[in-house]
Amino acid sequence: MDFLDPSKKRARSIRLFVGYILVAIAVAAASLILLLQAYGYDVNRQTGQVIQNGLVFVSAHPAGANVSLNGVNKGRTDLRLTIPAAQYTISLTQPGYRDWKRTFTLDGGGIERLSYPVLFPVKLTTKDLQLYGEAPVFATSSPDHHWLLVEQPGSLTEFDNFDLGDPTKVSTLVSLPKDVLSASTGAQTLKTVEWSTDNRHVLVQHDYSGGTEFIMIDRQDPASSFNVNKLFGLSPTNVALRNKHYDQLYLYDGSSKTLQTADVKAKLTAPILDKVIDFKAYGANTVLYATDDSATPGKNAIRVWDGKQSYLIHYYPAASGYALDMAGYNGDTYMVVAPKNGGQVYIYKNALEQAKRSSKLIPAPFIDLRLDQPGFVSFSDTAQFILAQNGDHFAAYDAQTNQRYYYELKDQIEPTQQATWMDGNRLVMVLAGKTVVFDYDGINKQTLSASQPDVLPFFNQAYSGLYNIAPSVDVPGHFALTRTELVAK
Repeated sequence: MDFLDPSKKRARSIRLFVGYILVAIAVAAASLILLLQAYGYDVNRQTGQVIQNGLVFVSAHPAGANVSLNGVNKGRTDLRLTIPAAQYTISLTQPGYRDWKRTFTLDGGGIERLSYPVLFPVKLTTKDLQLYGEAPVFATSSPDHHWLLVEQPGSLTEFDNFDLGDPTKVSTLVSLPKDVLSASTGAQTLKTVEWSTDNRHVLVQHDYSGGTEFIMIDRQDPASSFNVNKLFGLSPTNVALRNKHYDQLYLYDGSSKTLQTADVKAKLTAPILDKVIDFKAYGANTVLYATDDSATPGKNAIRVWDGKQSYLIHYYPAASGYALDMAGYNGDTYMVVAPKNGGQVYIYKNALEQAKRSSKLIPAPFIDLRLDQPGFVSFSDTAQFILAQNGDHFAAYDAQTNQRYYYELKDQIEPTQQATWMDGNRLVMVLAGKTVVFDYDGINKQTLSASQPDVLPFFNQAYSGLYNIAPSVDVPGHFALTRTELVAK
């Protein structure tokens, strides 16, 4: 019997051993191939060379745009392309729309997500929605891009409420109680502070000859609108929503440098911080602030309050003012600190968590941007991008790719004029009487319809319509709320 023959038994064992080795080699080779493919490695079928690929995802609004890479047609959006690592120029084109173009470098095993391009019509069609004898000087849109309040000229208490989801609807009147605003005989202005996430309440600042006061407008039930100053018997320099709730506030007094919380329903206030120079509220209980309560002469401290305790982040040379902001992106929390008389913008990542683990100050920011005398800092709607601005000079940081961008717009921009985010990737301004849109890094600049310089442009939820306060299209010498179609016919 063969299994009793020692020589045959040994040969059989050798064959099994060799088989196991070959199987192991095959499994290892397959695993290596899969690993290399995961990192983008491939073989050029024409030259036999080993190359490293990357992925590019392309989509656009409106859909169906033609995609070309380095002049070679690749099809229409939405696309997923596996291409060799290299530098590319991508172009999106569609009949009736302006081209969109960007140059990017694709790393081996990397991913480039171009899911945000917006194509604007070549020919813009603008119509009057509501006519005004004079130009309204105040308008504000809800965070969901659904509602637009336009102040009626000559009145600080009456507003036209437009449904941006249906331009055929007639506006409704929002009339505030007469005693909500303090009486004044001199010049008066309104300015948007911030909206509540309920898309119903908006906090506005009323500047008048008697000073400054803050009004909470309830566009759904105007009779419930209230004067913050009168409700609490205080004259705050600044007011902010706490966790974006209209009935929970932060009140800041610049003369005493104190910050306190305020409960609208209970009509109660509670002091939380003193010696505050500037602050930025974030979430339910977090406040990023600058204070002159510093143990180091000639320097200010940047601190974070978490609702219970204040934590030191860093010291900076004393400044009269700071641009501050805070937001969360991809599971991380970013803080932005910009001394307005300095030359850098400091960005911290998860600084509060670091401060809680150590009693020492954080040794350095996560990253910084170079910009002289930054006047404004802001996060994009998705918080992926951080923007700093001083007039026509911009600096931007991409939290997803860890890239910095510096650019200058060749336009006359006042130091007090701020670019605002149209969405998660684009900025909007009014320049030379026109709405201008550009990408986070300054490219793909598009000039759209006419707009009054003091009132921001607005977009509806689908970005199919652009709304402006502008000279009337139909009646010379008059003004109107206009709508410009962003879908080509």
